[in-house]
Amino acid sequence: MRTSLLVLTLFSMPALAASPLTGLLAEYETGPAAIFQNDGRYGPSGTSYSAEDLQQNATLYRTWRAAVEARLGARHGLILLYAPFDVTTRTTLSRDIDFRGTVFPAGTVVDSRYLFDGFRGSYLFRLIDGERFKWDIGASVQIRNALVGWGAVDGSRYSQESDIGVVGALKTRLRYELPSRVWAGLEADALSTFGLVGNTTGGIYDVALTLGVPLNTRGDVNAYARLRLLGGGADVTRRNIYNWGNFGFAVLGVQADLVSLVERGLSTP
Repeated sequence: MRTSLLVLTLFSMPALAASPLTGLLAEYETGPAAIFQNDGRYGPSGTSYSAEDLQQNATLYRTWRAAVEARLGARHGLILLYAPFDVTTRTTLSRDIDFRGTVFPAGTVVDSRYLFDGFRGSYLFRLIDGERFKWDIGASVQIRNALVGWGAVDGSRYSQESDIGVVGALKTRLRYELPSRVWAGLEADALSTFGLVGNTTGGIYDVALTLGVPLNTRGDVNAYARLRLLGGGADVTRRNIYNWGNFGFAVLGVQADLVSLVERGLSTP
């Protein structure tokens, strides 16, 4: 974690000290998400459970993200992203489940909440800045606000686990643009501890494939379709916490270069 923070700081220092603002890309996307896996176990006597136990995989959920990227000269980029994810389901338990020392017997109607909000900052350095192909590498730091809560609908019992933490990751992004300005992109954030950080084993990944089309002749406003796989988790033995999830997203979005739009507006008589 400390290494990721150091890498992000060292790489971003030249960008902060030098190049002027050449672009400010605002992006918003929304669409359905599916929970493929959401395994958990909480507490010394906790019961292992899955998304199937809570009916989390039985439906789709509306999600959204918003991001702003500052382009500093030809090589540097700074990104701020907000990615909320908040799911609540109701189900009747088919077996006894112990959640943080509170036992929810079979037959209990339970409301379960899974909250995972992410505030992410990233730095990217452009290794290749071709006319058609661009390749950026860098690092990300994410502040995540996580909460898992279980409550019996009759009010007889409730328990939750919550935490605010900092997660680091390496980042890369590739983009290829056709002469028509239709473009395709691949973006990925990922990191694993490989069991090397104390008694914690964990990892994260966020991988997206994008197809974009320009909405004007300058190409400074684009619409896009995006498929995203997001996942990760941790096994923290000192806190008796285990959680691992895998989620899929299919979204539509819009992206606009605010600097270009302002300059174009100022140049219009």
